[in-house]
Amino acid sequence: MKRFKTQQAFFVLIMLAVSFLLFIGCNSGSDEVALVTAQYDNVLPGACTAAGPQVIVSTPANAAEGEPIGTVITAKFDEAMDPTTIAYINQGDPQVETFKLRDNNDLAFTEGTVAMDGTNTLATFTPTAALHGDSWYTVTITTYAKNSVSLGNTPLGCSYQWQFKTAAP
Repeated sequence: MKRFKTQQAFFVLIMLAVSFLLFIGCNSGSDEVALVTAQYDNVLPGACTAAGPQVIVSTPANAAEGEPIGTVITAKFDEAMDPTTIAYINQGDPQVETFKLRDNNDLAFTEGTVAMDGTNTLATFTPTAALHGDSWYTVTITTYAKNSVSLGNTPLGCSYQWQFKTAAP
C-alpha cells in the first residue's frame, strides 16, 4: 500500500513538472501561440483593433468577383515588415505558412511565392499556376508575420482573411 502511494506522489510531481515546462515554453510571445490562434482571430484588412502591425488594404478586395485566373494577391502593411516572416512556406520551418491562398471548392492550398517591395510594406503573392475558374478563394495572412527587427519584430495584431471569386472559364 505504501509503494502505491509513493508511485502516486511521484506521478503527480512529474505531471506538475511537465505542466510547468509546457507553461513556460508556450508563453504569449511564442510563434507557436501565433500559429494556434491564427485560425480563430481572422479579420478583414483594415479592421483589426489589436496592437501590432496591421494589414490596411488588400487586392483583390474582399468579396470581389470576376477576378482573372492569373491574378496576384497583395497585402499592404502599415509599417515595414520582416520579409523572412512573410512567405508561403517558411524555409526554416516548412510547417509554417504565413501567406495562404486556399481554393474553397477543394480546400487545397495554392502554392506560390511571396515578394516584398523595396519598403517591405507591400507583400505580393504570385501563384505558381493559374487559379481555377469560377472558384471562391480565401486568402489568410497569419500572425506569424512580424514587423522589421528595427521596429521590434512584433507579430501582426490580427490574422487577416478575405475572399474573392475568379471569373468563369
